[in-house]
Amino acid sequence: MAGQEESYKQYIPDIELSIEKNTGNVPQDNKYYLIHKGKIIESFKTLKLAEVKFKEKVKEIGYKPKPVEKRAKSAAELNIQTYLDSKDIFWAEGPIRRGGKGGRGGRGGV
Repeated sequence: MAGQEESYKQYIPDIELSIEKNTGNVPQDNKYYLIHKGKIIESFKTLKLAEVKFKEKVKEIGYKPKPVEKRAKSAAELNIQTYLDSKDIFWAEGPIRRGGKGGRGGRGGV
């Protein structure tokens, strides 16, 4: 639709830091805004510039993402994965065809 610009939001809830464009929290002027704890810090013409400042702010705050807990795979999941890996290897290498021209041998119906 003409006149309606795309919105954008990148957000880290733990530190209440976001980059927003054309959302309900920022002016609808097609700029990217850096927001911390609900307050607009700065505006940027490009996402790239906003991301640079966003990363600086994350570093300044000292935020480190929480480690992701890894879930152990069940025996069924491991069996499926092993099967899929084996199948991928088989088809990547290509089935080996034995013999020369034709099928399994014989006289070809004569």
